[in-house]
Amino acid sequence: MDAREAPSQRPDTLDITMEDGSNAASAGDSLEAPSNLVPFKDNILPQEESIDLGGAEFATPHEDSSATPSESLMDRLNDQMMESVMISDSPNNSEEEDVAPMDSFLDGGEDLKPAREDEGKEGSQEQPFNQLQAVFSGTDDPFATALSLSEVDRRHDAWLPSEETRKVLISVATQQYSPAYVESSRLTMPGLKFDNLQVDAVKDLMLRFLGEQAAMKRQVLTANSVEQSVIGLKQLVSSKNWRAAVDLTGRLLTAHGQGYGKAGQPTSHTTDSLQLWFVRLALFTKLNLFQNAELEFEPFGNLDQPDLYYEYYPTVYPGKRGSMVPFSMRLLHAELPQYLAKPQEALDRLHHLETICLAILDNLEKGLAEDGSMVTLTQENRQASLKLWRSRLGRVMYSMANCLLLMKDYILAVETYHSIIQYEPQQRVQLLSGIGRIFLQIGDVKMAERYFQDVEKGCQKGGPVTNTTCVLMNRAFVYLSQNNYTEAHATFLEVLKIDPKNPVANNNAAVCLLYLGRLKESLGQLEGLVQQDPTSYLHESVLFNLTTMYELESSRSTQKKQALLEAVACREGDSFNTQCLKLA
Repeated sequence: MDAREAPSQRPDTLDITMEDGSNAASAGDSLEAPSNLVPFKDNILPQEESIDLGGAEFATPHEDSSATPSESLMDRLNDQMMESVMISDSPNNSEEEDVAPMDSFLDGGEDLKPAREDEGKEGSQEQPFNQLQAVFSGTDDPFATALSLSEVDRRHDAWLPSEETRKVLISVATQQYSPAYVESSRLTMPGLKFDNLQVDAVKDLMLRFLGEQAAMKRQVLTANSVEQSVIGLKQLVSSKNWRAAVDLTGRLLTAHGQGYGKAGQPTSHTTDSLQLWFVRLALFTKLNLFQNAELEFEPFGNLDQPDLYYEYYPTVYPGKRGSMVPFSMRLLHAELPQYLAKPQEALDRLHHLETICLAILDNLEKGLAEDGSMVTLTQENRQASLKLWRSRLGRVMYSMANCLLLMKDYILAVETYHSIIQYEPQQRVQLLSGIGRIFLQIGDVKMAERYFQDVEKGCQKGGPVTNTTCVLMNRAFVYLSQNNYTEAHATFLEVLKIDPKNPVANNNAAVCLLYLGRLKESLGQLEGLVQQDPTSYLHESVLFNLTTMYELESSRSTQKKQALLEAVACREGDSFNTQCLKLA
């Protein structure tokens, strides 16, 4: 069936509308900057985050490492600040087309675990999934490895089912009745609803502007050109061929018996099939196909059906307890409604996740296991579990705060971020900076400055370079909000002395030059960045700024945009947003 890429309605973003007036233009190549530039378009957490399969993993690494979501907070803030000064007809600036912040839907590396031999018992369709391997370094003892795997699984799979689901699982575990007799209304019966997503907008533009011969040189990976397995899926995702990756997830799920026409039919789930569903739904979200994601999410309900728990399959997973649903999939499910103009529903789902995380932490702090059972945990394992679930709670709280921002409930959003500081005091500098930038976006410069002053007081001399950079960036954004482009430019240059490759500072320094009427310098700086480091600077926001400058600078802007299109064609996958080139 043909894909129906339903148009998505996205939530409002926070913009600062600049007051009229600008600094005097310099002589010579001066050109007054357009008056409709918008210097900030940012939420405290950005929408863009790479999908990292991490070897044999589908999710990003925060939870299994020492990192927490807040440790990369300023990186994420700064990623949004790549768009800090953009012209208002940007495809990323309109209310209808703006991309909502995607905090953490692929934010936990714990979520994909190795295929188990017992899963292969369900049939030959399991072959694509059995290639996943777990590697535990430091020991060759298979018994120790098994114990380690068991403990890691228990910690990550823990969940608290509803009372109704718990009764069903107990009945199955005590053999009061077979899973075969569970009412179908209580089961999860998903199936694919969309295919044929392998549209290449870059190639279409090349056909239109550069001709068929040039378009034929465009080479990207497709679902047909990679191994039909998780290995191939990793290739597609890492090369940003996300549409092709969606199609490959469909093929792999079809092999699992959950393909087209299978919705509403009984099926068995494994950790691997649920990982594939998570990746597929996350990719829909990354591609802004929010309604597609919602429709394919529907059969999963609230992710609490009995057949999503290991206890439902006692012969396949003997003695194993917990949920097969990745935590990141739960978070994605909770966040999704806000991208469909239903932020209150998203907030309700996030509150439910918060309640579960708090209950699990309470159990651990009382000396119990995550699920409240009397399982004996070593001190090391208990601390590891506490760390994991505090991290998960933090992720939920970040998402709640973002949702509140989208609802324009700034007071509760700021309160939520303050509560995160209580959990993660080591991230105080980054979080206070983020809160200050929220106030900048809503036009309260004085309150923003108060937060930034607190940041500066907390940054001792000789402290981490990241703190110094953070302080300088805060000052630069205040100058921008005051239309003081001379000081803003000078401050961005100070950042670049410390961190010459800082893409946010480089981009904003160039745009400050535009505001100062120094168009040729601004163009030269952005062009140089794109040419010298295309990996970092073939960024849609940078390209939009560059194409806008071409329109101001030259009647040959179309030819120059086409040159950028050729550069994009050599490096970007099928998920690239061609609107930034302003050719269509």
